[in-house]
Parts: sequence; structure tokens; C-alpha cells
Amino acid sequence: EGHSMNARLCTPIVLLGSCCVTPLTAAADKLDVKPGLWEITSTHQITGIPPMPKEWQEKVTPEQRAAMETAFKKEAEKGPQTDTDRECITKQKAEQPFDVGDTKDCTQKVVRTTRTTQEVHLSCNGEYKGTGVLRVTTPTPETMTGTLELQLGEGKDAMKVNSTLKGRWLGPDCGDEDDADDDSRTDDEDETDSR
Repeated sequence: EGHSMNARLCTPIVLLGSCCVTPLTAAADKLDVKPGLWEITSTHQITGIPPMPKEWQEKVTPEQRAAMETAFKKEAEKGPQTDTDRECITKQKAEQPFDVGDTKDCTQKVVRTTRTTQEVHLSCNGEYKGTGVLRVTTPTPETMTGTLELQLGEGKDAMKVNSTLKGRWLGPDCGDEDDADDDSRTDDEDETDSR
């Protein structure tokens, strides 16, 4: 697991598989993010048509393809979608760079990290070719903004995902949001609890 708050950036990227935010290799500098409970508001907009897997292309009739294209265009016409969630950022998570998921066909490279900014470049060279850029900014340790720009496929109908996030620190106690971190306890801690 990792920074699930940035998962909000990539929620619509269903073609990339499981899209969760996970730590990359350690960077020289780290974003200055305060551990604790965060409220994250994310907005995403998808335009274009997702690339179709080769096995689908062989089986889908022109009518079915046209119906799928129409459905995607109608979805895009709805405009940006916004979600607000609360996320627990532990000290360990706060010290690691962000990324937008672990997929076999996409590579991610941290190109810049300072105490207030981080930029990650994405390159997908498998069945779904594409590129993207994730930028995270922490103007203060208690505030955060981010953007994800991603394009999959080529041509005028290429699928484009534009996402933004705004985060604010709510406090040091994660409350119920910290339950997922309980699984990371060591056997020694479990033995102490059972005494």
C-alpha cells in the first residue's frame, strides 16, 4: 500500500489496472507532508476513447464499437467528476515519493523532488501506449495540491485523463481511517497486546 490519497487522481484510469498510489524508490529529497488524517478532494475529467485490446478488436462488430464510442462520449459530456475522502498518511508514507500505481506495462520515474514539489513521469509501452505527468505540490506541510495528465492511445480519439486534487491536514489522529495500518504491526507488538 502507499499514498492512497493520490489514488483519487487515477481512479478513472481503469485500463491501467489496479491504480493505487504506492511508494517509489527513495529520493534524495522528500515532500514536507504532515502525517495524520487528511481530507482529499479530487476532480477528474476523461475525454476520448480508451484503446481497445486486440482480442476485442477481432470480436467486436462495427455497430458494437460505435455503441461503445457513443457511451464514452456521453460519459465525457457529463463534465468533471468530484470526490471527497479522508485518508490516513503515516509518517512512513509521508517520507516516500508518490506514484500512480503498479502496472506491468507502465514505468514511472521521479524526475524532481523538493520539500514542496514532486514530479513523476509515466510511460506506458505495452498494449496501451501512453505518457503522463503527475505533479504534487505541498505549499505548507498541512496543504497539498496535485495534477495528473495522462494520454492513452494516439490520434484524435486518444483517451485523455486530467485529474486534480486538493488536500488539507485535519489532525494527527487518523481515528477509524488508521485501521488499515493495524495490519502492519510486528509479531512482537501482537504478543505485547495479548499479555
